[in-house]
Amino acid sequence: MVKRFRTVLQFLLLAFVIGMAVILIGARNSDPKITKVTSQLTPTTAVKLSNQYQKTKTATIFLHGYNGGASSTNYLMTHAQKAGAAQKALVVHVYKNGVMAFKGYWHQSLKNPMVQVIFQDNHASQKAQIYWLHQVLVQLKTKYGVNRYNAVGHSLGANDIVNQALKYGHDRQLPTLNKVVTIGGPFDGLTGYLNAETERQVRQMTAKPIRFTSHFAAMVKQRHNFPKDVKMLNVIGDTDNGFNNDGYVSVASARSIGYVLRRQLATYQEQFYSGSNAAHCALNQNPQVAKAMISFLW
Repeated sequence: MVKRFRTVLQFLLLAFVIGMAVILIGARNSDPKITKVTSQLTPTTAVKLSNQYQKTKTATIFLHGYNGGASSTNYLMTHAQKAGAAQKALVVHVYKNGVMAFKGYWHQSLKNPMVQVIFQDNHASQKAQIYWLHQVLVQLKTKYGVNRYNAVGHSLGANDIVNQALKYGHDRQLPTLNKVVTIGGPFDGLTGYLNAETERQVRQMTAKPIRFTSHFAAMVKQRHNFPKDVKMLNVIGDTDNGFNNDGYVSVASARSIGYVLRRQLATYQEQFYSGSNAAHCALNQNPQVAKAMISFLW
């Protein structure tokens, strides 16, 4: 009994710390604007892709979450390239000094190119991150001829991708959004973090949260701005600790995006993963998740 109480207390303290961090996101007023765009491309040979995958010019954007970086998406991209499904083409760095640097290899004939986006200030406000992602997408269309894109986001990166589409969904400067993979997205913040229902019960419940955070309520109001005909795969983790969360994000919060976009998406799929490999910072390193992502995108 004492051990369980201690565990609950630890989760509550962790939730409080994370909650404060989330509250601070959006409270900053000094996030830099993009003032310069550079391009450093290196000639190389395109990767030969496997014939078992569909080959198109659609680019796939990979975006890390709060406090994340290249390591947040490296595994997923490497797994896709080793499978012969796609090829890493560009890495886009958004620096604190307002410079956006495109590095890597690009050619108009590239098939299934992957683009890794890295924010040097990985503690920036979500407002800033949405703006930066929007600028990256604008440059991909104007400078690199990308007309369609997929997006893969881990943690708050998933939120950034969805919110960018909600805010700028009809911007003609952007390429058309095709497919989205969200991994451990805290769409309704930390609500339901210590859920009393079993995982089975939570899965059977509606995706509509019991309580709306202010951010989630804003997403609901903007839902009609989301582009049409988009397909989504929502990856959800549960560490089986008895509280229905992945260590950071509740099952209910991760599922809540299904309520926001239920009438906007062409298709919506949920995939659940349980155990230690379903922890928040393990989902994006999970070979099963990588395999599901590849199958869904290509």
